[in-house]
Amino acid sequence: MSRKSLTSVVAAFAAALLLAGCGTSAATDSTAEIDPQVPLRYATTYGASSFDPHKTRITSDSTMLNLVYDRLVHRDRNADPVPGLAESWEFSEDGSTLTLKLRQGVTFSDGTPLDAPAVVANLRRALEPDSITAAMLAGVESVEASDAHTVVLRLNGPGGQLVLTLSDLPGMIVNPNAFGSPDKNAALVLQPAGAGRYTVTESQPGAQYSFVARDDYWDQEALQAEHFEWVVMTDPQTRVNAVASDQLDAAMATPMSLDPAEQQGLQTNVQTSLNNYVLNLNRTRSEFGKLEVRQALAHAVDRESVVETALEGHGEPASQNFPAGYFAHNDDLDDQYAFDPDKAKHLLDTAGVPNGFSFVAGVSNLPENQMIGQILQEQLARVGITMEIRSMTPTDLNPAFNRGELDAILTTLVGRADPSLLLTSFYGQDSPQNPSHDAIPGFREAMEAANRATDPAERAVRLGEVNAVVMNYAAMLPIAFAELGAVASDRLVGYEPNRVVDEWRGVGVAAP
Repeated sequence: MSRKSLTSVVAAFAAALLLAGCGTSAATDSTAEIDPQVPLRYATTYGASSFDPHKTRITSDSTMLNLVYDRLVHRDRNADPVPGLAESWEFSEDGSTLTLKLRQGVTFSDGTPLDAPAVVANLRRALEPDSITAAMLAGVESVEASDAHTVVLRLNGPGGQLVLTLSDLPGMIVNPNAFGSPDKNAALVLQPAGAGRYTVTESQPGAQYSFVARDDYWDQEALQAEHFEWVVMTDPQTRVNAVASDQLDAAMATPMSLDPAEQQGLQTNVQTSLNNYVLNLNRTRSEFGKLEVRQALAHAVDRESVVETALEGHGEPASQNFPAGYFAHNDDLDDQYAFDPDKAKHLLDTAGVPNGFSFVAGVSNLPENQMIGQILQEQLARVGITMEIRSMTPTDLNPAFNRGELDAILTTLVGRADPSLLLTSFYGQDSPQNPSHDAIPGFREAMEAANRATDPAERAVRLGEVNAVVMNYAAMLPIAFAELGAVASDRLVGYEPNRVVDEWRGVGVAAP
C-alpha cells in the first residue's frame, strides 16, 4: 500500500471517508527494523497555540515544542532527569547556586552556536513577569555565564524542583537572534527557532504540521524518522480508523479510542497518566469566591460514574491533583470530597445560596470532554446548580479562561515534569494560568518547604502537604485521570507511553 501524502490524508479525514473496521494489524513488533526514510505519521487532539515556549499561555504546547526545541535537562521514561543540553548539574553545598555544564558543539537550526550566553538570555527571558515560565522558576534570583559553557543560577529560595523544571518549558532554549523586539517575538509565535531534533517545513495551526530531521542534531539515536507528520484530529474513532487503514502510523489514545482500537486488532500502549480532567473555577466570578460553594461542587460529582460512562472505564476517579501510585499523591485526601449530594445541598445553604445558582463553563469540543461536561451538568442540577456549557476549541478554551472571560472551564491539566510545575502554574497567585490571582492560605509556605527538600522521600511528603492545602481550599474540582498513550500499527517501533509527555525520541517506523 502506498503511503499517502499528509495533504491527501487530511483531505480524506475532512471528507469522512474512513470507515470503521477497515483494517487490522498485529501487535507492535518492537524488534522490527526501522527505516528512517519512512515518515512517522501521528495524529493527536491539538497542535501548538504558539512556538514560543516562554510566552505561550498553554503549558500543553510543550508536547509539540519538544520536537523543535532542545532542553537543558531531558527525562527518561520513568520521568527521572538525564543530561540534555546540560551534560551535568550541581547544587552548591549551601543550596545557593545551581551550576550547569553545557554540552559543547551544539548549534541552533541556523548554525548559530548554542553557548552559555544564549542559555543565560533564555533563562532571563523565561523569568520575565509576562512569561508563563516565570512562576515555574521561583527561587531563581539571577543567571550568569561563568565561561562559554557554564551557566550559574543564583537562588534566593528553595531550588529542589529546578532540575526537572529545566526539562519543561523553562528549559527550552530559543535562538536569541529570534527574540527581543516586538516583530521578532510575533514571528516566533508562528515559526520556531530552536536547537531541537526537527525543524518545521509546514504549519497550518490547529490542522497539520510537517517536520524534517536535522542532520547536525547532536543525538542522532533520538532521530529514527527523517520526517514527522503531525495531524490534529479530535474524533477518537476517526483516529483509530486512520491507523487501521494505514493512513497513520500512530495516534493519541484516549479512553474512547481504546476499545475500538482493540476491536480492529491495533496495538494499544497506554498507562494511567498524570493528565487530570478538572473543573477549574475562577474564584472571582459567579459564587465561586465562597469556599462552601466550591466544596459543594466537589461533593455533588459522582466521579466513578464519570469514569465508567465518559471514559468507558479507562481511567480512575480523581480525588486530588495526582493519581494513586504517584509520589506526590496524598492518601489522606482520597475520601475528602466523596460523592454526597445531601452534603452538597447543606453546604450551599450554609453559603447563603439555598436555591442554587448558575454559571457558565467553557468545555472543550473534544468528545470525552463534551460527555464529561454533560454528566457534570446533570449531576450539578440535582443539587440546584445550573451549569451552562459553552463549547470551545481546545486552542481557544484556556486562553479565554486565563483572560477572566469564563466562570469555569472543564479542561485537562497535562502532566508536568515536576509536581511543583503544575502546582505553581495553576495555584500560584501570580501565575498567568490562575485568573483568580488569589493567595491560597498556606500555599506559598508549603510550596517552599517542598522545594527545600532534596531527599525524594521527604519531598514526596511535602508535596502531599501542598496537595492538601489546595484541596482544602477547593480551588478546582479534580474529576478523573485518563489512560493515555498511543494506538499504533505493527510497524511503529520504539514507542512506550510516558506518564508525563510523549517525546517520540528514538521512535521510528518499519518499511511496509
